[in-house]
Amino acid sequence: MIPIEKIASGTLQNVVLYVAVIGLLLFVATIIRLKVSFLRKAFIPASLLAGLIGMLLGPYGIKVIPQEMMSSIGALPAQMIVVVFACMLLGEKKREPAKDMTHNVMSGLGWLYIASFLQVGLVCLLCVALLTPVFGVDPMFGSVFEVGFAGGHGTAGGMVEVYESLGWADGGDIGKTTATIGLLCGIFGGIIIINYGVRKRYTKVLSESPATGDVKEIFSDGTRAPSAYATVNQDVIEPFALHLGAIGIAVLIGWEIVWGFKQVFQYSLPLFPFAMIGGWILNGIIQRTWLKDLFDRSVFQRIQGMALEILVVGAMASISIPVVLAYWAPLLIGSVVMMILMVLMFFWLSPRVFTDNWFEHGIIRYGAFTGVAAVGYMLLRTVDSKMETDVGTVYALGCPFMSPFIGGGLITTAYPALIKQFGMLPTGLALCAGALVLLIILRMFFWVKNPQKVQRPMKSPVQ
Repeated sequence: MIPIEKIASGTLQNVVLYVAVIGLLLFVATIIRLKVSFLRKAFIPASLLAGLIGMLLGPYGIKVIPQEMMSSIGALPAQMIVVVFACMLLGEKKREPAKDMTHNVMSGLGWLYIASFLQVGLVCLLCVALLTPVFGVDPMFGSVFEVGFAGGHGTAGGMVEVYESLGWADGGDIGKTTATIGLLCGIFGGIIIINYGVRKRYTKVLSESPATGDVKEIFSDGTRAPSAYATVNQDVIEPFALHLGAIGIAVLIGWEIVWGFKQVFQYSLPLFPFAMIGGWILNGIIQRTWLKDLFDRSVFQRIQGMALEILVVGAMASISIPVVLAYWAPLLIGSVVMMILMVLMFFWLSPRVFTDNWFEHGIIRYGAFTGVAAVGYMLLRTVDSKMETDVGTVYALGCPFMSPFIGGGLITTAYPALIKQFGMLPTGLALCAGALVLLIILRMFFWVKNPQKVQRPMKSPVQ
C-alpha cells in the first residue's frame, strides 16, 4: 500500500487529500453512530466520533495518519470557522419581536452575557487563587472555558492563531479540549436535567422522560423533507455556487475590515467574527433589494453545517494529547466549576427572569453555553418536539445581539488579550463585577415576582 503521505504532493492537492481523509472519517463515524445504540441514545454527533477516530489513528495513537498531515488537518478549523461565521446572518429575514416576547428576549440576553462574563471571570480568579500558583498555568487559561464551552469547537479552532499571536501556543489545544468537555457536559448534563425536570413537573410540554432511542435518524423515500430550495434556474448558475459567492463577498468584507484595522492600529484581529459582520452588512443590502429572492437561508445553513462538520473533525483529531495530559488537573477543576455555574444559572436564574416556559428558555441556553447552539436546540426539541412554545423564536431574536459578541464573537476573541494586558485579577474582578451589574439590572427591570418552578399540574389519579 502506498504510504498516505505520498499520495499527493503540492499544497492544493494536499488540501483535497486532507478533506478526503476527513470525509472518510465522517463516513465511517456515521455508520458507527447509526448502528451503535449507546451513541444514538446519547446524541453523540458523528463529527465528534470521527474526530476521536482520527485522534486514535494519529501520531499520538497508532500512527496511521502522520504528524505532518495531522498538523495540516489541524489547520483546517481556522479556515472553516470563517465560512461558519460568514453564513451566520446571511439570508436572515428582518424580524421584530412581539411585545410579549420583548421581556424574554432581554432576559435571555442578560442570562447569556452573565454566563459569558462569569465563565471567564471566575476562572481568572480561580487561576489567581489556585491554578497558577499550584499548577503554573498561563494567565490566559482563564479564557479557555468561555472559548470552549460557549464558543464550541468552531471558536476554539479559530482561536488557535489568537493564542499563538499572544505567546501561548498551548491555548489552541486546550480550547479544543474544553470544547469537547463542554459538548459532553451539554449533551449528557442536559439529558439528566431534562429527566429530572420531567419528574419534578418543571417542563411545560414534556410530561414523560424522553425516549431517546426512538428518534428517527434515517429518512427513506417518501419521508424526506427538502433541506434547501433552489432560488434560481440552474441554466443561470447552480444555486449553491451563487450562495457560495455571497459567502465569499462576506469574507472579503471582513478581510477588508481586519486589514484596515491593522493599518490604523498595527494590531491583527482574527478574521472569523468580522466575516460575520461582513455577512450582516451584505445581508442588510440584500434584504432591501430584489436580490433577496435569489437567496435561501436554508442553503446557507447547509453550507455552514458542512463546514462545521469538517471543523469539528479537524479540531478533535488534531488535539495534542501531551498538552492535554499536562493540563489535566486544571482542566478537571475548571470543568467542575463551570458545571456548577451552569447548573446554578439554569435552576436559580432561569425561573426568576423568564415570564413563562422558564425550563425551556433555560435549557436552550444551557445547551448553547456548554456545547454549541445546535446542542441547545437539540435539548429544546427534546422537551418541546413540536415547537409548541415560542422559545426557539425568542432565542433566535436575541442572536443578533449575542452571536457577534460573546460565545465566539468579538468579545470572546478579546478575552485573552484583556487578560494578557491587564492581568488575571483585574480582569477577573471586572468581569465578575460586570456580571453582577447585569444581574442587578435584571433584578430591577426583568425579575419575575413569585417565580414558580412547577409548570404542569399533577396528573389526577386513575379512578
